[in-house]
Amino acid sequence: MKIQRLIMAALMGGAMMIPVWAAPTDANPAGNSNLMITADQLTYDGVSGRAEVKGSVVITKDDKTMTGAIGWYNTNTQEGYLTGGVSMIGTNMSMAASEVHVLHNQQFDATGNVHLQKDDRQLYGDHVNYNTETGYGEIIGNGQLMVADNILTGEHITAFTNEISATAKGNVTVSSTSRNINATADEAVYTQTPNQNDGVAYLKGNARAVQNGNVLEAPELKIQLSDNSAETLGGRSTLIITPK
Repeated sequence: MKIQRLIMAALMGGAMMIPVWAAPTDANPAGNSNLMITADQLTYDGVSGRAEVKGSVVITKDDKTMTGAIGWYNTNTQEGYLTGGVSMIGTNMSMAASEVHVLHNQQFDATGNVHLQKDDRQLYGDHVNYNTETGYGEIIGNGQLMVADNILTGEHITAFTNEISATAKGNVTVSSTSRNINATADEAVYTQTPNQNDGVAYLKGNARAVQNGNVLEAPELKIQLSDNSAETLGGRSTLIITPK
């Protein structure tokens, strides 16, 4: 049995609204979830499923609501695009960017001053590609992963926000204000147990860590933020102690 859709367009207070929902079928036992699109200007092609929207755009599907200035959404392919001060709010997460492309309400490709927050984990960057189901994200350009006051930066970062693990490359820094630690390297791997104070950073390539004026340099370093310890992992190392 084909999916049955009821599509209604109504002019309400100067804004056009399209609520879309579907009945479950054997091919889609769960059915399509609710979708609501509102905008100041809206055109909809019922055959292609594409809605063109402009002005105070709001797209709500399942637990997520996106807002922006202009864009489009295809109800058949569950794909959309918004630009102009885009924001998205969902369960335990939010995102802001200049423009966002979304697919199946879970794959978000955001560009321009991106800020994404999931629980106490935050991602920043020029371009962020993030999957809300897997928690996997890729940051390209001015990347930053923040967990509490533990901050990892790099030009390219890949991260799993559910279990908190990340790899950073290019102008990498690791810092913690509460521990007064600052470190740099060519690349780094950072892991932490959610809701635990057990962050560990593995720094590789020209690794350098500074705490309270003391400096440790080595080809590779392991920093444990839980006890403020640093360990060299190979090669010639240099330790500089600053007199108190």
